[in-house]
Amino acid sequence: MGSDSPRPHPLGPFRPGFGGEPPYLAGREVEQELLRGYLDMLSEREAPSTAVILVGPRGNGKTVLLGWLEQEAERNHGIEAVTLEPSAMPTVARLAELLLPRPWWQRLLAGGIGLGGVSGRVDEGHRPAIGEGLISLASRSPLLLLVDEAHTLDLEVGRALLNAVQRVSAKGPCLLVLAGTPRIESRLNEMGASFWGRAEEMRIGRLEPDATAEAFRRPFEADGLPTETPALAALVRWSQGYPYFIQLLGRAVWRRVRESEGGRRVTVEVVKAAMPEFEHRKRQYYAQRVEELTRQELLAAANAVAAAFDGAPVLTRPALDAALDRGLSGPADLSRRVAALDGLAQLGFVWRVEGRLDWEPGIPSLMDYVREFAPVP
Repeated sequence: MGSDSPRPHPLGPFRPGFGGEPPYLAGREVEQELLRGYLDMLSEREAPSTAVILVGPRGNGKTVLLGWLEQEAERNHGIEAVTLEPSAMPTVARLAELLLPRPWWQRLLAGGIGLGGVSGRVDEGHRPAIGEGLISLASRSPLLLLVDEAHTLDLEVGRALLNAVQRVSAKGPCLLVLAGTPRIESRLNEMGASFWGRAEEMRIGRLEPDATAEAFRRPFEADGLPTETPALAALVRWSQGYPYFIQLLGRAVWRRVRESEGGRRVTVEVVKAAMPEFEHRKRQYYAQRVEELTRQELLAAANAVAAAFDGAPVLTRPALDAALDRGLSGPADLSRRVAALDGLAQLGFVWRVEGRLDWEPGIPSLMDYVREFAPVP
């Protein structure tokens, strides 16, 4: 290997973890193209007049797509993105501080824009006009606001943010992108955010088989490891198209290839040898999900729903409601049933099929795990 050749990363090309960018972002080409279109509009100082919502169960790559959008905006469109974390803005005053930090206030005040005589830190009784400040900022340069974990937004903070963005979107180039679990839909309803029904909703779920295959093949190939077709088929099958498992299984297989003497190919034998490590990590992940179901008193409902699926790809809403009633020990009133379904969706156990009223498993094998290891008498 020549001195100018890139050295392989000691941990391999795959990145299982918390929203880390994968070596190849597979299966999101449609979403990426649409988001680039919105960035083009901002670059041309045109207001998109909508918001974008990335919704899907955990582990499907919403944070990854948000990070890609931030890099794309700054690297290829010259647009500075403002990333907001709900945990960092528990109050409207803190939201104002994050959106309009002191240097911005000083520039705005110097330009004759009144913000209520703000000086120093903001408090709840003396906050700047967020909408007015954002309008002024958007008049200078396009605004891209990114909010991850948006389903955890405080209701008052969420209302303030959405109202401010609606104001500025009518007068300047501004795009708000929210990412969250399926709970985000009910959370936006609680905020009275009628706009979300007209927003650009992108449902981020498991990958199709072809995209899953590319998510494995390309990183292996870039690392000089050709993947045999039967091995690729096995990887697609065992990962179930779940992006987090793709990274987890990819790393386990990469380690096995590196550990084998003279191994420079991904074969079925290598995949089989990597399965114990993958299954161990997967069981740890599922044990955490079961613990969450138990803490939220949803384990019985989860068991009933898993039994109703029993390998079926989807359930109709009436069939799902019937399963929830069984898990809730008899016919449940609407509020209990909705709360249970909301909790299961929040944990990624089930979620609604795009454009339909049917529901599908977030991760099919999680249902198998619940029925086998956490049955409810």
